[in-house]
Amino acid sequence: MNHVFWALLAMGCYSFAFLFMKVALRDLPTFTVMPIAVGTLALIATTVAVLFGKWSVPSLASRPVGFALAAGVCLAGAVVGYFRALATGPVSVVVPIFGMFLVGGALLGIVVLGEGVTARKGLGVALGAVAVVLIAT
Repeated sequence: MNHVFWALLAMGCYSFAFLFMKVALRDLPTFTVMPIAVGTLALIATTVAVLFGKWSVPSLASRPVGFALAAGVCLAGAVVGYFRALATGPVSVVVPIFGMFLVGGALLGIVVLGEGVTARKGLGVALGAVAVVLIAT
Protein backbone atom coordinates (compact mmCIF):
# COMPACT_ATOMS: atom_id res chain seq x y z
CA MET A 1 0.00 0.00 0.00
CA ASN A 2 3.04 2.24 0.34
CA HIS A 3 3.06 2.69 -3.44
CA VAL A 4 -0.47 4.15 -3.33
CA PHE A 5 0.65 6.90 -0.93
CA TRP A 6 3.58 7.81 -3.18
CA ALA A 7 1.40 7.70 -6.32
CA LEU A 8 -1.15 10.01 -4.68
CA LEU A 9 1.61 12.37 -3.57
CA ALA A 10 2.99 12.43 -7.12
CA MET A 11 -0.45 13.05 -8.59
CA GLY A 12 -1.12 15.96 -6.25
CA CYS A 13 2.29 17.51 -6.80
CA TYR A 14 2.08 17.12 -10.58
CA SER A 15 -1.33 18.81 -10.55
CA PHE A 16 0.05 21.88 -8.82
CA ALA A 17 3.28 21.80 -10.85
CA PHE A 18 1.26 22.22 -14.06
CA LEU A 19 -0.55 25.21 -12.59
CA PHE A 20 2.62 26.90 -11.32
CA MET A 21 4.47 26.27 -14.59
CA LYS A 22 1.70 27.79 -16.69
CA VAL A 23 1.54 30.88 -14.46
CA ALA A 24 5.34 31.30 -14.62
CA LEU A 25 5.27 30.86 -18.41
CA ARG A 26 2.92 33.83 -18.74
CA ASP A 27 5.77 36.21 -17.94
CA LEU A 28 8.97 34.24 -18.52
CA PRO A 29 10.28 32.37 -21.56
CA THR A 30 10.13 28.58 -21.65
CA PHE A 31 13.88 28.23 -21.54
CA THR A 32 14.05 30.36 -18.39
CA VAL A 33 11.28 28.59 -16.46
CA MET A 34 12.40 25.10 -17.45
CA PRO A 35 15.94 25.23 -15.96
CA ILE A 36 14.62 26.83 -12.77
CA ALA A 37 11.98 24.12 -12.31
CA VAL A 38 14.22 21.23 -13.33
CA GLY A 39 17.13 22.57 -11.27
CA THR A 40 14.86 22.73 -8.24
CA LEU A 41 13.74 19.17 -8.96
CA ALA A 42 17.35 17.96 -9.23
CA LEU A 43 18.36 19.64 -5.99
CA ILE A 44 15.40 18.30 -4.00
CA ALA A 45 15.60 14.80 -5.52
CA THR A 46 19.31 14.56 -4.76
CA THR A 47 18.78 15.79 -1.19
CA VAL A 48 15.98 13.28 -0.59
CA ALA A 49 18.06 10.46 -2.07
CA VAL A 50 21.08 11.28 0.09
CA LEU A 51 19.13 11.82 3.30
CA PHE A 52 16.48 9.11 3.07
CA GLY A 53 17.39 6.67 0.32
CA LYS A 54 20.04 4.13 -0.39
CA TRP A 55 22.49 6.46 -2.07
CA SER A 56 25.48 4.85 -3.75
CA VAL A 57 27.84 5.59 -6.58
CA PRO A 58 27.42 2.76 -9.09
CA SER A 59 29.84 1.75 -11.80
CA LEU A 60 29.14 3.94 -14.80
CA ALA A 61 29.59 0.91 -17.06
CA SER A 62 26.82 -1.09 -15.37
CA ARG A 63 23.67 -2.00 -17.27
CA PRO A 64 21.33 -0.33 -14.72
CA VAL A 65 23.24 2.95 -15.11
CA GLY A 66 22.68 2.72 -18.87
CA PHE A 67 18.95 2.35 -18.29
CA ALA A 68 19.01 5.24 -15.80
CA LEU A 69 20.74 7.42 -18.41
CA ALA A 70 18.19 6.36 -21.05
CA ALA A 71 15.42 7.28 -18.61
CA GLY A 72 17.08 10.66 -18.13
CA VAL A 73 17.13 11.27 -21.88
CA CYS A 74 13.44 10.34 -22.09
CA LEU A 75 12.63 12.58 -19.12
CA ALA A 76 14.50 15.44 -20.77
CA GLY A 77 12.43 15.01 -23.93
CA ALA A 78 9.26 14.88 -21.85
CA VAL A 79 10.16 18.02 -19.90
CA VAL A 80 11.21 20.05 -22.95
CA GLY A 81 8.11 19.00 -24.88
CA TYR A 82 5.83 19.62 -21.93
CA PHE A 83 7.21 23.10 -21.19
CA ARG A 84 6.97 24.12 -24.85
CA ALA A 85 3.41 22.78 -25.06
CA LEU A 86 2.40 24.65 -21.91
CA ALA A 87 4.00 27.84 -23.18
CA THR A 88 1.97 27.74 -26.37
CA GLY A 89 -1.27 25.95 -25.48
CA PRO A 90 -4.02 25.87 -22.89
CA VAL A 91 -3.51 23.78 -19.75
CA SER A 92 -6.89 22.14 -20.29
CA VAL A 93 -5.61 20.59 -23.55
CA VAL A 94 -1.88 20.14 -22.84
CA VAL A 95 -2.22 18.33 -19.50
CA PRO A 96 -4.63 15.62 -20.72
CA ILE A 97 -2.51 14.94 -23.80
CA PHE A 98 0.61 14.82 -21.62
CA GLY A 99 -1.34 12.54 -19.28
CA MET A 100 -1.50 9.91 -22.01
CA PHE A 101 1.91 8.85 -20.72
CA LEU A 102 -0.11 6.92 -18.13
CA VAL A 103 -1.76 4.86 -20.86
CA GLY A 104 1.55 4.51 -22.72
CA GLY A 105 3.37 3.48 -19.55
CA ALA A 106 0.71 0.92 -18.67
CA LEU A 107 0.86 -0.56 -22.17
CA LEU A 108 4.66 -0.71 -22.09
CA GLY A 109 4.50 -2.45 -18.71
CA ILE A 110 2.20 -5.07 -20.17
CA VAL A 111 3.95 -5.55 -23.52
CA VAL A 112 7.63 -5.04 -22.65
CA LEU A 113 7.79 -6.06 -18.99
CA GLY A 114 5.22 -8.83 -19.21
CA GLU A 115 3.03 -7.47 -16.44
CA GLY A 116 -0.30 -9.20 -16.10
CA VAL A 117 -3.35 -7.84 -17.86
CA THR A 118 -6.93 -8.45 -16.81
CA ALA A 119 -10.12 -7.42 -18.51
CA ARG A 120 -10.55 -4.76 -15.84
CA LYS A 121 -7.04 -3.36 -16.37
CA GLY A 122 -7.50 -3.41 -20.15
CA LEU A 123 -10.82 -1.60 -19.83
CA GLY A 124 -9.25 0.94 -17.49
CA VAL A 125 -6.44 1.70 -19.95
CA ALA A 126 -8.93 2.01 -22.82
CA LEU A 127 -11.25 4.27 -20.81
CA GLY A 128 -8.25 6.37 -19.75
CA ALA A 129 -7.35 6.92 -23.39
CA VAL A 130 -10.95 7.78 -24.27
CA ALA A 131 -11.14 10.20 -21.32
CA VAL A 132 -8.04 12.03 -22.48
CA VAL A 133 -9.39 12.36 -26.02
CA LEU A 134 -12.72 13.68 -24.69
CA ILE A 135 -11.04 16.20 -22.38
CA ALA A 136 -8.48 17.45 -24.88
CA THR A 137 -10.81 17.97 -27.84
